Amino acid sequence: MTAILTANPDGAYEVEGQTITMPVRVGHARQAAATFLVPRGPVERLLEPTRLKPAKQGGKRAMVSLALVDYLENDLGTYKELALAILVDDPAGSPPKAKGSVSTYIHRLPVSEEFTCAAGKGIWGFPKWVADLDVHFHEHSVHCQLNDAEGHMVLSVEMLRGPLPIPRRPLPMVAYTCDDEGVVRRTPWDTNGTGSQRIRPGGTRIEIGYGHPIADELRSLGLTRRPLMTMWDDHMSATFGSPEVVDI
Repeated sequence: MTAILTANPDGAYEVEGQTITMPVRVGHARQAAATFLVPRGPVERLLEPTRLKPAKQGGKRAMVSLALVDYLENDLGTYKELALAILVDDPAGSPPKAKGSVSTYIHRLPVSEEFTCAAGKGIWGFPKWVADLDVHFHEHSVHCQLNDAEGHMVLSVEMLRGPLPIPRRPLPMVAYTCDDEGVVRRTPWDTNGTGSQRIRPGGTRIEIGYGHPIADELRSLGLTRRPLMTMWDDHMSATFGSPEVVDI
């Protein structure tokens, strides 16, 4: 997985005959995300190729997020996505960030459609691949199953809508990626939307398969445990900026 596309002089990219201008805009998506506090050691091992460090959470802990997204209005088309992200510290010498900004390393990003896979890998170096991935949002829950190429279950997830509303606020973020050649990229992005988000303590049930590297990885992280909380957002919007290479 290597970012291979070069921006035009105006900053846009050509992807499979389509011009993608920056920033890429998400007009409407539904999202549910579970946040886990996990042992720091396995996370540090996953991050070794990137030279990034997990954000300190007190003691020998790190924070990992598992998100399910249904993109309904998006410059890259409509598609489903599962994201495994790790909260990280910014490397020394990073530019100043907005107050409240969050930095994550995007470790796994299976998607349901070809075009967003080509754009995500080619522009930002996102670890996307087209997977046997089902994500279905219902009134009170969202269900997801990720299968391997032979149809065997790798991961099955159910997240419940939370009863507790929380005020909406813009959230600036930084996403880090690392390609097969060890090149780390940083992409600024932000989320917003309409209406309230909702949270639930715990709120996620996960079943992990066997005999697959990703299943083994998820189990090593401890994602079979109860999450700290699950966040639900029916009306998320977002923008993704241009990537830049980071020297760590």
